[in-house]
Parts: sequence; C-alpha cells; structure tokens
Amino acid sequence: MKFKRLLDSLARSSAQAVSTLGQGESEEEELKQYLYVETEIEKDFKKTLDSCRGSTSVVFLCGSSGDGKSEILKRYYKDYSEDFFFHLDATHSFRPDQSAIETLDQLFDKYKYSDKPLVIGINVGMLFNYAATGSERHQDIRSAIEEFTSAGIFSSPFIFLNFEDYPKFSLEDGSAGSAFISKLLERIVYPSEKNPLYRAYLDEREESSGLLSINYRLLQQEVVRERIVQLLLSSRLRFDQFLSARALLDFVHHLICGPQNLFENLFACGHNELCDIISHFDPCSIRSQKLDQFLIQHSLGVKEQRFTEFQEEVFSAFNIKGLDAAGWLRLFYVLQDLKIGNNYHQEYVEDLQRPLYGRYIDVWRLHAAFDNGAEKRQLLRKFYNDELISALMRFGNRLSPSLIKRKHMYLCKRNGVVISAQADIRPDFKRIEGEAVKNIYEFPICLKVSDVPLRTFHVNVNFLELVTKINNGYRPNKHDKNTIVILEEVVDEVTRVAVRAKKLFFTTDYRQISLTNEPDDGEFVVGGDE
Repeated sequence: MKFKRLLDSLARSSAQAVSTLGQGESEEEELKQYLYVETEIEKDFKKTLDSCRGSTSVVFLCGSSGDGKSEILKRYYKDYSEDFFFHLDATHSFRPDQSAIETLDQLFDKYKYSDKPLVIGINVGMLFNYAATGSERHQDIRSAIEEFTSAGIFSSPFIFLNFEDYPKFSLEDGSAGSAFISKLLERIVYPSEKNPLYRAYLDEREESSGLLSINYRLLQQEVVRERIVQLLLSSRLRFDQFLSARALLDFVHHLICGPQNLFENLFACGHNELCDIISHFDPCSIRSQKLDQFLIQHSLGVKEQRFTEFQEEVFSAFNIKGLDAAGWLRLFYVLQDLKIGNNYHQEYVEDLQRPLYGRYIDVWRLHAAFDNGAEKRQLLRKFYNDELISALMRFGNRLSPSLIKRKHMYLCKRNGVVISAQADIRPDFKRIEGEAVKNIYEFPICLKVSDVPLRTFHVNVNFLELVTKINNGYRPNKHDKNTIVILEEVVDEVTRVAVRAKKLFFTTDYRQISLTNEPDDGEFVVGGDE
C-alpha cells in the first residue's frame, strides 16, 4: 500500500534515510522534499557560500551523524557546484583500499592546486581524527581544525558551521519549544494535496491498517504534537539526548507504524532510541492517590458512568477502544489539552504534571533575561535563597544539621569538636547580568560569600531536581554521582572562602566557643556563644 510504503521511507533503515547526489525522482523523494524544513544553519550556510564565491575558503559543515548535513549540501550542489568543490561525507573514501583520512588528504591536495573554494560535510569525530592523523603537508588545515575543536574559533580561509551551535530547542514566544520539530510534525500531517503522505492517507484510509489511520489522525491533533515536542524537550534536558533529523523521522515512523496506538508507542521501550528515553516520562510511573485509584478501579472492573460516556466519545472520535488501565492513562496524558465529550480525562491533568520541567524553564528564563531590575532581582533572590542556598546549607551541613539555623558552614570535626564558620551566601546579581546564557540546556549560577565572588557554575535540570529533593529531606547517594559533583564543588568553593574568616566556631554537645583572629593586635580572642 502506498500510505505504508511512504511511511516506511521515514524509517532510519530506509534507503531514503541518507541523501546522495544520485537520487532521482520518486514519490519517496517527493515526500522528502516536501518534509524538508529550512533551518537557521542552512540560512547561514547559504550566506557563507554567497560570500565565499571567488575565494579560496574551506567551509566545514560539521555535526553528528544524521543531523542533515548531506541534505543541505545536496540542495545547494546544483546551484553552486560550478564555483565550489563539494564533498558530501568525509567518512567516505574514493576507493575501497583508501581510508577516509587518505581521502581527505587527496581532497585537500586537489583544493590547494585549484582556484575554487571547498565545501565539506564532516562529523565532529572525523575532525578530531584528521587533526590528529592527517598528512603533515596539510598542517595548516590540521591546525585550523584543532583550534576550532579546542576553542571554537577559526579564521580565514577556514570557516566552520557546527550543528551543535544551532540548538533544536529554544525559548520561543515566551515558552520553550522547537520550531524545527513542530514544523516537521505539522508537515507530516498537513491536509494538503502537496503532501504526498496526506494524499495517500485519503486514498487508503478505509483500506489501510486501522492502527495506521488511527495514529495518523491522532498526530493531526495540534495538542498531541505539542505534547510530543514537550516530551522531546524533557528528554533533551534530563538525559542530554541528541536529536538528529534522521532520528526524528525514525521516531515519527515508530509512532505511526508501531505495534500499538500512538500514545502507547510513544512510551514503549525496545523499538526506537527516542522512545527508550521518553519511556522515563511514562505517566503510568506517576504516583498519586487519584491515578492509583483509577488504575485499581479499572483493573477491578468498577464501572463509572462518566468514564463509560468518555470511552464512547473516544471511540466515536478516533475509533479507539479496548484499552487497559495503563493505555487509558497514556491517552489521558497525550490528549489532556483536547476537548473530548464530557472531558473526563481532564480531571487527571494536575496529577499528570511534572512540575520540575516547568520550574526549570522559569528559573532558566530568569537568568537568561536578567537585567538587574527590581522585580527580576526579587524573583531571582527568592530562587537563590529559598531553593539553591537552602540546599547548599543542608548539604554542606549534613554532618551537623544544627549549623543550618546559625547560618554556619561545616568545616571539619576534630576529637568530637565541630569547627564551623559563618557563611553569608548571596546571589551575585552583577555577574548574573553579565553571564551569557547560550542555550536552553543549562544556566549559570553566580554566588558570593560576603563580598567574595565564587566561580560561576553552569547547571542543568538534573541539578535543579537534586536541589529540590535535598530541600525536601533527601540524602544524596551514589546514584546521584554525576549531579552531586557540581553540588560538592559549590560547597567546596563556599568552604574555601569561609575557612579564611576572622572568626571560627568550635561546638560540642555541651558548649560553643569562638576564636577570633585580631591581626592588628597580634592575638587570638576566645569568646563564648554568638
């Protein structure tokens, strides 16, 4: 069937997954061209080509496998091939007995003996390899690559455009999202004669597999696509999941062509790499009294009139029936913003939320847009005092919690005596204002102890989650090792400043004394309680 065949062309295993110069016209190729979304890196690439005509530049279009380098190069080959040398994939060689490094050496030889600029599509890993093992006769190119990979800088005649510098997600119109992913999903289901998939869907929706039609219709719902984008964003924030164009198309293929309904394929493990990550956000893993009660009632066959009416409306709208309790919860989650019948599913909206990610975006936005205004200072101070500094004090004083109320920082313990110092930890607003927030995946925290600034730390959503958990009484363990390292480094920075304080405190179970250094008088003064 044409509809299924076109859908299969989206899969990673499809012959259409990688663009080559020799591909011709077909319905699959028409679909690929229709789905193509122009990105910011492509716009900059075109500007670069236009500015390099007649020069001897080398343009490196670099990134990771499947991010769309070959597709961009193919699109501009026809119009620019007379003025440029194009090499679409630097992992390929010209001959079976030739390595990719030797091929690049040969390519650079050709470039140096010509008067044309060179354009290369290359993975970042291959850049490192060539910088390390390329021919000595191309030491100038190797040095330029090394300078770019180590410091991110380059100079004429070498130009580097890196996909990593163009993040898929950003803050758009006041909310976090991805214009690229949203446009791609919309094009897949857009009701237009120009859309080969939609044409095939209309021709065969009565004959094709019921699941294919159901899942395609679900994806036509804008709220479903928005929910998917938010899940992909959460995956990127939490697990640093790399998102390539090829991986996204393979992901969409699984959502529509997978063995179950779209909302179950979305959280299924073992079929798709993105779904393996998204499965960590399965709404069935959320615990609340209301959700648990629904699961128990459904498994026991307890009937509820409103739910029965809702099931009938879902069947009428999407031809979906016969779900188990977990399937219904996943449907509630994916369709939570869609009005259906009596809207029974929206009774569970609050229980299905994961507030951590919304809170992260709020805190990220405060740092990214900070202008030292009074209102933003107040909001940011509340985050620093009530969340970040509170967690630092709890964690730093975990061996002597009584120090927290006294605003002391634990330094060490000797012979049963706890040694501490006052730690006046505050946000450093001037430095926050001057810190650039480059992408949505992290933000800088800037602190000072009294008036001594600490170094800037860049933290992500996992750090914010740990901060929240510590404030709720959680004790970090070995499973938090990746995130706890940053927290320990911040506490070490605080301790480094606090230990130089003029006054130290010595506390036992029975009494406390202080020792004050009076350098002008050349003596130490012993005191009692604060």
